[in-house]
Amino acid sequence: MPEPPVPPLLVELRSGVDRTLRAFLAEERAAIASEHGAFLSLFDEVERIVGAGGKRLRPMFCRLGYLAGGGTDEEAITRVAAALELFHTFALIHDDVMDESDERRGAPTIHVRMAEGRRGRSGAERFGLSSAILAGDFAMVLADHLFLSSGFPADRLAAAFRRYNRMRVEVAVGQFLDLEGSARAVDEREARRISSLKSGGYTVEGPLQVGAVLADASIEVLSALSRYGAPLGEAFQIQNDLASIEAGPDLAQRRPTVVMAKARELATPEDRRAMDELESGEGGLGELRAILERSGAIEQTRALVRELVERSLAALGDARLDRETSGALHALAELIASPDPVRPAG
Repeated sequence: MPEPPVPPLLVELRSGVDRTLRAFLAEERAAIASEHGAFLSLFDEVERIVGAGGKRLRPMFCRLGYLAGGGTDEEAITRVAAALELFHTFALIHDDVMDESDERRGAPTIHVRMAEGRRGRSGAERFGLSSAILAGDFAMVLADHLFLSSGFPADRLAAAFRRYNRMRVEVAVGQFLDLEGSARAVDEREARRISSLKSGGYTVEGPLQVGAVLADASIEVLSALSRYGAPLGEAFQIQNDLASIEAGPDLAQRRPTVVMAKARELATPEDRRAMDELESGEGGLGELRAILERSGAIEQTRALVRELVERSLAALGDARLDRETSGALHALAELIASPDPVRPAG
């Protein structure tokens, strides 16, 4: 089934963010080249990941939050929105290291490419992993620089940066809980909390709130955006968990996902014992997928995604936004809920 059509406003917002990213990275590359030429090989890897695709979801949510709050400075908010994409780049690079992923957006990951450049030399793999960690750190530095140089008044910038920092703390907490939960059984409530923290919050609600704060939005608008964003962010991560059953590392690494928690609850005693055995070792992915399917966990998880999206859309109906902004937020919700799931690289 094809994805829902993208409204013209979203196309315009995404194009503006891409232009800003290209111009900013070109300026930063020139500055690095004049002082630290040896670093360019790693800079180019960060730039490659930024330019390799992605739906720019976080920048679009940020700009829509700003529009919802009545903001009008297009250039300034586009810089902040682009900064959120650079933060997302940091998260992707470090996630690839933690997951030991070989590919990102159809190309080798940074740690693979950097190690390849030292093939045949001692410590090549270690060099690749260390380089990728530094690349992620550098993407975070670039994000902060672009955010703080956006041109907003100091008081609003400080308030928005506090919300941005809260979002970043939640990502770190969620990622750690995700890693820690891989070694034990996690119930659905805890799995949903981890999903919201590690990705859902920084994908939808956080960017919306950052944009709205920069627009000096009313408490009513901020509240409405949270009621829309929180369930939609959770739906985003759960949808990615479903996609990962076939294509991602979460199943192989026994990550504490909602679908796994549901399977443990719904499976027969025999299948539950089999899950315990399979989760304590490596391999057995085919049998684990079969248990997820026959337990009804996959079907129920898909239903949960739809329920969360419907809750999000109901909140949007109460937000009293202009038709164009409301339509764009509605389209993004449907994109996340579509059967062709939005990937974590979105």
